[in-house]
Amino acid sequence: MRIQLLCTSDGRCYVQLDKVRVPFQGAEQARDYLARLQQRIVAPHVLAEAQRRDAEKRQAQRRAD
Repeated sequence: MRIQLLCTSDGRCYVQLDKVRVPFQGAEQARDYLARLQQRIVAPHVLAEAQRRDAEKRQAQRRAD
């Protein structure tokens, strides 16, 4: 996913997520949103952690068999 901050010459700011633009009232709001979004993307996710644990259990089971 491509994420970027866009500010136009007339003062409008957007956070662009691939082809979707999310408008904001100002650059500060857009930067705050962008920072929070990036933090959430890199944060550990419950599903990913559960998948990792399941894979480890399957590997351990194969070794035991």
